Amino acid sequence: MAQARSSRETARTPPKRDVAPYRRQYEERRDRFRQGLQGLETRFQTEGLESGVAAVREAARPFQPDLLRVRDLPRVVQESNPAELPEEDRGWLPALRQERREYAQDLFTLSQKVLGSGHLSFAFDLIREAAHHDPDHAAARKALGFVRSSDEWLSPFEAKMAREKKIWNDQFGWIPAEHLERMTRGERFYKGRWMPAARAPELRRDFAQAWEIRSEHYLVRTNYTLEKGVELAAKLEGFHSLFFQNLAGFFKTPEEFRQLLAGTGGARIPAKPLLVHFYRSRDEYIARLKRETNQNVEITRGIYFPKTGVAHFFYDPDSQDDSTVYHEATHQLLSGARPGHGDIGVKSDFWPIEGIACYMESFQQAGGDFSFGDPQTLRFQAARAHFVTDKYYVPLPEFCRMGMQAYQESREIKRNYAQGAGLVHFFLHYGEGVYRDEFIEYLSQIYSTRRATRENPEKPWELAGVEPELLDRQYAEHIQQLAAPGQSPADQPVESQPGP
Repeated sequence: MAQARSSRETARTPPKRDVAPYRRQYEERRDRFRQGLQGLETRFQTEGLESGVAAVREAARPFQPDLLRVRDLPRVVQESNPAELPEEDRGWLPALRQERREYAQDLFTLSQKVLGSGHLSFAFDLIREAAHHDPDHAAARKALGFVRSSDEWLSPFEAKMAREKKIWNDQFGWIPAEHLERMTRGERFYKGRWMPAARAPELRRDFAQAWEIRSEHYLVRTNYTLEKGVELAAKLEGFHSLFFQNLAGFFKTPEEFRQLLAGTGGARIPAKPLLVHFYRSRDEYIARLKRETNQNVEITRGIYFPKTGVAHFFYDPDSQDDSTVYHEATHQLLSGARPGHGDIGVKSDFWPIEGIACYMESFQQAGGDFSFGDPQTLRFQAARAHFVTDKYYVPLPEFCRMGMQAYQESREIKRNYAQGAGLVHFFLHYGEGVYRDEFIEYLSQIYSTRRATRENPEKPWELAGVEPELLDRQYAEHIQQLAAPGQSPADQPVESQPGP
């Protein structure tokens, strides 16, 4: 797990320069790229290269502005020799790749300028988009945490697994390659010997003998089934990837990213995995947690304990809703990055702690696409309804003055949680993410290891250099324009957003 550096803790962040000039430079580059793609599309249509026309249109496909989105990058290095391509692709693929590579390099060059001015989130958007258009851009790949191993792009953890002759299987997780055939036939390896898979459930029923599924960032222990544990680990890894990339400034400083871009730093294998316990039933979940806490765990579907660092969940055969998993995983990721930081949000500024967790419930995966922020998510629709229909809104300064007790014991707790989620959506999305870095800095100060900082963080309007009333007005504009229930974000009159 990446750790936030001490440099973030030593001084408050000075106001950044205006990002608008860099966004204009981005739009200029984007316009040139679109023109180049239009030229290729016309040429491919003339030459009857239908697959090329389809590929150009896919390359030009915009990203929905209401979402923070990442498209999965290919693992295999692209063919460099046109003669290696399938014959039907040779007439169009090299030209399209060249167009996209030139655009990717333009974006990467711009990202270095943007990073130098302190706009880390926008810089990271540009790096991700560069890698999307040129998956073999070495510097962009390195900044995103990949290393090249032969003809594949891998994380350092995956490279280590490859050296150890281990493979990932969607049913069994990381296993020695030599075990796959026997496990596929219905055998399981337990305490140094093989046995029929049918015997495993009884042996693993005692949580002391639970399955242990190690993924790159997580260790999932479960006494349900190996397959369900692997499925949960895979979901958490997808969530972790998108979370880390969109809140990069919480985990790394601009200087660390400059080192990455300069080639003097790189991704590392996490020293310790995040711990997750996944129980075979709700009854066992309640019984075990009753031994650890006096909280009313009966009303929970999952819980994270900062003192132990463990997130707890259970198998529910009647539900496919993973929102609680992502809610608690958010608390785990943020707290795990700053272990031992002490209580947070007790006296004031509690809303971002639950607001960001509620926002992250919107995580979705569709094939190789990962996203946050879908306006149809229940939390955002509730925020919209409370604001538009109920006329309920707590002005930002008053909201920030609320500590944990005032926030959670209020008769308006449900509306407060919804507003918190709506405000996080506003700070991450409004004006193409114009306040994203400020919100991440605000969150970082709340989780600071320095008591004075976390008990008195700079407020969002102070970090942004604006009046709080302006943020209130802009939030009102933002929440009212979110897609209404049943309405696609594409139906809303919004501008395009840079980056995947």
